[in-house]
Amino acid sequence: MKTKKRTIGTILLAGMLGLGVLGYAAATVLTGREIIENVDAMETADDAMLLMTMTLTNDRDESLVREMRSWKLGTESTALLFIAPEDVAGTAFLTVEAGGDDNMWLYLPSLELTKRIDTDSKSQSFMGSDFTYDNMGERDIDDYEYTFIREDIYEEQHVVVVEGVAINPDDVGYSKVISWILDDIWMPVKIEYYDVRGDLEKIQTNTRIEEIDGYWAITKMEMENVRTNHRTIVEMTQVELNTGIPADVFTSEALPTLLDRVPQ
Repeated sequence: MKTKKRTIGTILLAGMLGLGVLGYAAATVLTGREIIENVDAMETADDAMLLMTMTLTNDRDESLVREMRSWKLGTESTALLFIAPEDVAGTAFLTVEAGGDDNMWLYLPSLELTKRIDTDSKSQSFMGSDFTYDNMGERDIDDYEYTFIREDIYEEQHVVVVEGVAINPDDVGYSKVISWILDDIWMPVKIEYYDVRGDLEKIQTNTRIEEIDGYWAITKMEMENVRTNHRTIVEMTQVELNTGIPADVFTSEALPTLLDRVPQ
């Protein structure tokens, strides 16, 4: 089985819940690949329920705020539901990792339609945000070759900087990613995404990281498209861990009914 690196997609849907294990003194002797494997190996909660806001801001500083609820089963399955405003309420998204691939479905209540997201569509914007469908799933760390770049100080915190160069850029949508990682808890605080031509396209900054019930969680993050000056901020407002979420939540058939599961 291939190892998987949790990307912004999983951060967005599950808060990148994980438990750090090593300090920076140990990290400085690791290779780039080993550092990324430590990020990937973070212990996660069995399940999580989240309340989140997604704020979309354009180049004129006009903002639109959406409210979401998410259910997460380990690192394998995530269901996401938009609950406000009214024009997107009931829209639901599901990603299920199976056999090394992410299977994705989107439910559109206005059409009463559940559609599967095919591979060619995964590079498209997710619900008008600065995240793509591919960002919403897991990235296979074997799709990149990693190099430890340097130690650094980012926002007064010690980090290690790792560059991942894509083996097949057209397949993954990026030529490379550069990550600034807190090496005491193995959490990224900044990620730069470069397009297939090698130009900087997006910058992700994780602006708030908290420890919740023994797990580290990125509870506020921003994705900025440096070309369009459009940005998306996702903030978690409530996190509940290990509550025993029913398995039937994580099926495409359940997507039209998720709004009924939200407490009124």
